Amino acid sequence: MPTSALIVKLFAAPLLIGAASLAGRRWGPQIAGLLGGLPLVAIPIVLALWLEYGPEYAIKVAGAASAGLWANVVYMLVLAHASRYFSWLGTILCGWAAYLLTAFLLVWSGLAVSFIVSISVLAGLWIAIYFIPRPEAINNSSLPKIELYARMVAALLLVLALSSLSLLLGSTMTGVLAGFPVAATVIPAFTLANAGRNALLLQLRGFLMGLTGFSMFFLVWTPMASHIGLLAFIPSLIAALATGILVRFLSHHFH
Repeated sequence: MPTSALIVKLFAAPLLIGAASLAGRRWGPQIAGLLGGLPLVAIPIVLALWLEYGPEYAIKVAGAASAGLWANVVYMLVLAHASRYFSWLGTILCGWAAYLLTAFLLVWSGLAVSFIVSISVLAGLWIAIYFIPRPEAINNSSLPKIELYARMVAALLLVLALSSLSLLLGSTMTGVLAGFPVAATVIPAFTLANAGRNALLLQLRGFLMGLTGFSMFFLVWTPMASHIGLLAFIPSLIAALATGILVRFLSHHFH
């Protein structure tokens, strides 16, 4: 494995998760969710695959990443409703089961490589926001340093596990799993355990808004990467941030 790929795997995702967590402490759980919904883990995974296996494989992986967000839609909805009945662990396990089942169905059916399915996930994410129960007003909670470090370590372990399994899965399944809810596992688990369901619901709304940026990132990056290489990350990230902010603005004013 190239040293650069190893560095990306070890440091990129934990640092990004840490930044999203600190933003949540400063501006609230919805902002943490909005940032956490962006491809904080998928970008390091695709970059590491680019460095390790070459551009062609990485682009194939990215081509399935956006369609794979349908599994995230199901995951978020299950978290929102399972949290009414279960503790943080039971809620996360229900969400994982729903995510993996949906991901398997996407790959098995061939829908994961469908451009129409990739585009339609933008509408699916927007609609899903309206199926998250509206939370009551909450106060911003503090984030102890030990919890911040725990989030970063958990993100690191999840990324290492997924990147190791990706060698056996092929480009399509790897692309779908590039959107595996790493941030949306670590951050909501701590939020539900320490701040309660209302904070979780607000956070999940933010994640769904952020995931629109995730989708836009790969819709822009996949066709551009074959022409301008890694420079495609710049316009793709700008498009992702702009999309997430726009969706948050529209949701705030029209919901």
